[in-house]
Amino acid sequence: MFRSTTPARRVGRAECKNYTSYHDTLCEDFNSRCGYCDDSNRFRIRSFTIDHFIPQNPSGFKHTIAPNYYYNLVYACRYCNSAKTNKWPTNDPMQPNDGRIGFIDPAEEEYTTLFTRDGEGKIIPANPQNSLAAHIIDELKLWKPIHQRMWKLERIKNLSDRVKNAISSVGDETLKRDLMDVHYPILVALDELYDSIFVENE
Repeated sequence: MFRSTTPARRVGRAECKNYTSYHDTLCEDFNSRCGYCDDSNRFRIRSFTIDHFIPQNPSGFKHTIAPNYYYNLVYACRYCNSAKTNKWPTNDPMQPNDGRIGFIDPAEEEYTTLFTRDGEGKIIPANPQNSLAAHIIDELKLWKPIHQRMWKLERIKNLSDRVKNAISSVGDETLKRDLMDVHYPILVALDELYDSIFVENE
């Protein structure tokens, strides 16, 4: 699966004067994950920000959507936010896409089903013939290795935590040593992957 949960903006959210005031609310709405790539903010929360789904200053047209309009805001990592910038190919705020190019609001179920991941965690179209999925992957640069590495990092960290909890709950010393032997290469892989992400990309 591309992601396990589709984010949902809450109904009747009070209006804030500045869109940045929605940061914590959007973090909760989007399950502490980037709406576009599904990267978790667990390891780099300071790299997460707010994107305007319909850009504030799109190229080619103007609109009257207020910058603080909550239902146009997306919790996003800096990679996806920077890649999306002011792109809006349809030049029509009422038309996110034409079926071939454009975007889909990541808070919609359709966005969840648009993508899948290969065995290494790379984001790919769920349907190889879907040109819109390919367009979004290209425009948001979802093919970047950082997203694949973040997916792997989260899963290795979850595995490490499970083994660590098992070690602490086992009373048999022989079994505990066996689990520690299993845990060591997991920790090595975790450190190596962590370094490959944050040394190269931060």
